[in-house]
Amino acid sequence: MPEAISSAAPLLEVEQLWVRYGGISAVKGISFQVRQGELVCLIGCNGAGKTTSLKALAGLLPCEARLARLNGSIDLTELAAHQRIAHGMALVPEGRGVFARLTIEENLDM
Repeated sequence: MPEAISSAAPLLEVEQLWVRYGGISAVKGISFQVRQGELVCLIGCNGAGKTTSLKALAGLLPCEARLARLNGSIDLTELAAHQRIAHGMALVPEGRGVFARLTIEENLDM
């Protein structure tokens, strides 16, 4: 029987995330939550904004959001990328951004 999802505050809560490249809206108001024990996926075709959304939440791209909160109380919109890392928020690169000759553990250490 699956474990019950906690009613505690979400680990990550995002409401109305927008990311723009100049006048072009790449991400148009997505909202989602991630709770303890959940697996959440962003699914879409190429160019749908999946990577852009994650880069924005990691602080690597400018964005606007009604709410972007980590661990129930940390306002991501107020933190630079390096400050988000200290709170456990990081972006792991996809296959093209790794060191092929290093192990997985060595890549994560890098």
